[in-house]
Amino acid sequence: MSSSTARFGLVLAPGGLRLAQELVNTTLDELQGTEDQLADPAAANDWLREALARWADATGKPMPDLLLGEADLPPLRRLREQLRQATRAQAEHVHSPATAPAEVLPVDIRLQLEPDGRVDYRPVERGWEGVAALVSMELLLAHSNGTLSRLKSCAGTRCGVSFYDESRNQARVWHDSKVCGNAPNLRASRTRRKNQQ
Repeated sequence: MSSSTARFGLVLAPGGLRLAQELVNTTLDELQGTEDQLADPAAANDWLREALARWADATGKPMPDLLLGEADLPPLRRLREQLRQATRAQAEHVHSPATAPAEVLPVDIRLQLEPDGRVDYRPVERGWEGVAALVSMELLLAHSNGTLSRLKSCAGTRCGVSFYDESRNQARVWHDSKVCGNAPNLRASRTRRKNQQ
């Protein structure tokens, strides 16, 4: 199975931040017609195994033993949408719909000082809370190392695909400018030309 991000032809975010990106990209994309990978426990656990394997590869940490049941899916989907809205790229000519305040999702993570001085971390819970704990820790680490601002969700009103902005000026707002940015960019260009006349 390919990653939820690879199905959009995008590169994975560096290190453990890719887990947050992969979670956002589990959802249905209206423009490309991909399926929701959190639709049922079987699909969600298939996605989770693959995503955790990529996370473990990227971080050098052992893969945690997490398992999702039916009751884990609604809060995990809510977390996914919170992440999408929190990382939504803002284009000057795109009106983003108003969003409700984010729900506070408390999570527990265990920190442990290793003999070599590194701090190890792992989730305490096994269900959606374990996924949320790892994602939260990776967001915190990305914030501290300056990479979090590069994780964005496409500004396309019917899209929201998560991408890692590798551009020098971090100005990208579309996961694919030909798919999501073409019409808004064309409208903005016409407006600028009209205003110049």
